[in-house]
Amino acid sequence: MEELKKENTVLETRMTASENEVEELKRQNADQPKVAFSLGLTDNGRIGPFNTEITLKFSKVFTNFGQAYSPTTGLFTAPVRGAYYFSLTIVDNRGNEECVVTLYHNDKRVLWNYDHNDDYGHTNLSNSMVLQLEKGDVVYMVLPASYSVFDDGNDRFTFNGFLLFPL
Repeated sequence: MEELKKENTVLETRMTASENEVEELKRQNADQPKVAFSLGLTDNGRIGPFNTEITLKFSKVFTNFGQAYSPTTGLFTAPVRGAYYFSLTIVDNRGNEECVVTLYHNDKRVLWNYDHNDDYGHTNLSNSMVLQLEKGDVVYMVLPASYSVFDDGNDRFTFNGFLLFPL
């Protein structure tokens, strides 16, 4: 009987320690910032060409956890220092068109995407990258001068991002 009491005491101690660890992990997870967005460009069809480059303003906000993306400015602003993942996908079915977009981190171009549609009008662009951002850094998509892109209710042009982990 004494042996069972000792085993029970050991098990209760281990269970209490495990419960405390679970509670600590819950607290840590609750304290982590929640940052993620998923966007579509527009329902309006063709955007551009323009005489100067423009920041693309994605008006279709599917998700915007943490409210770090502004559809008014087109800027994602990092709420915390961390590693962030960004991706873009473009499907363009306009024939004989060039599709060009760039991704900027602050004022530096970090990603350039290009494809020329064939005569049948089939272009698929997709790219992604991880960036280390400081709190307040901005990331945004730019349409270079003299180019155009296309999006409609089929969400052909999407831009996504999320915080992988704080640093």
